[in-house]
This record gives sequence, C-alpha cells and structure tokens, in this order.
Amino acid sequence: MKKKFAIAVIAALGVAPFAMGVASAAPAKKAAILVCAGKTKPKAIKAIGTAYNNILNGSLGLTGEQKSEFLQYAGGKKVNQAFRDAFLASSLKNTAAASTTSVAVNRVKCTGKKTADVDFDLVLGGTAAAGLAPPGSAVLDGKVWKMTGITLCDLQALGDPSVLENEPCLTISTGG
Repeated sequence: MKKKFAIAVIAALGVAPFAMGVASAAPAKKAAILVCAGKTKPKAIKAIGTAYNNILNGSLGLTGEQKSEFLQYAGGKKVNQAFRDAFLASSLKNTAAASTTSVAVNRVKCTGKKTADVDFDLVLGGTAAAGLAPPGSAVLDGKVWKMTGITLCDLQALGDPSVLENEPCLTISTGG
C-alpha cells in the first residue's frame, strides 16, 4: 500500500512541472479594458479610486513620474508637455507637504463607458476636509483610468484661482 502511495506521489510530482510548463506556454489573455458599464463597472470604479489615491495620497511615496501615469495629459497617449512638466515640478517641490495629505473617494458615478464623476474629500493630517475639494472627474485613457487634468487644475486653483486663467490649465480646461 505504501509503495502504491509513493508511486502516486512521485508520478504527481513528475507531472506537475510538465503541467505548469504547458500552462505557461499558452498565450496570455489580453488585459480587459475596464469600462464603466456592465460586468467591468465595479472594477472600473475601483480603478478610478486607485488613480485618485495614487495621485493624492502622499504617504504612498510615489514619485511624480509614477503619479503622472494616473493623470490625464501627464502620461499615456495624449500628453500636454507643459502640463506634465508643471505637474512633475510641483510634485517634487511639494513632496513634504504631500506626505500628510491623502484622499477619501466618497462616490464614483459613471457618466459614460469611459468617463466618470468623482466625489472626494482631501484628507489633511488625518482629518477629512469635507467640502474643500472641487467636484472631480475621471477618464479612461487607453486601458488606464485617470484623474482628469481639469480636476488637478481645479485643486490647484484652491490655492491660486489665477491658475485656471493661465497655461497650462487654460488649455487643459478647453480639452487640450
């Protein structure tokens, strides 16, 4: 009986690496595009929350480069170089202040398959600053959900309203 069990275990161990090799040789599935509709809607909403968190949660320690991949016009297919440069410079300059800031995404409302409105609060020093953050939005850029450029411009305008009247936010507010 022990001999049969040992043979079965050896056979199983001998087949396992082969089976794993066959499985890894199969073509990989393409990552699904998480549109804000149907079966992928919950995952899209989660990805939108992740994008906001990656940009606004300074305790994550992400660099401006890493954050830019979650910000419309700062990374991906359609980049506004002036906007990207300003964002990277601001991220570097404000690293210390950002370390005590995070975000609470309260609600995401899909407004289309590739767009969403985002209600969020900035969390400053561990306390939610309810009502401080302007209404936000998100957009699907390729396969990545991103905070819209205008949302970032609106956040910057909290400290300096003239930001919206000057470049690069002036161009961003008109969709470019």
